[in-house]
Amino acid sequence: MFLNKKLKRPRMTRKEADAIIERAKTEAPLELEKGDIPAMMLAAVIVFLPFILILGGSMVFLWWFIFHIWGG
Repeated sequence: MFLNKKLKRPRMTRKEADAIIERAKTEAPLELEKGDIPAMMLAAVIVFLPFILILGGSMVFLWWFIFHIWGG
């Protein structure tokens, strides 16, 4: 909608998608290396912690506003 037609990527055909799925069936699964689990946990914290802090902070502010300002 906002991109130029030249910048839009063409859609994948069903044949291309089937080829990728068949190739994925024969490939070996990726092995985890040392330190991958802590790295994934750290990435999750970096992604989700700001949303949790914003949501929690707004709830605390709302609680404070309702019970301390209106509650007298």
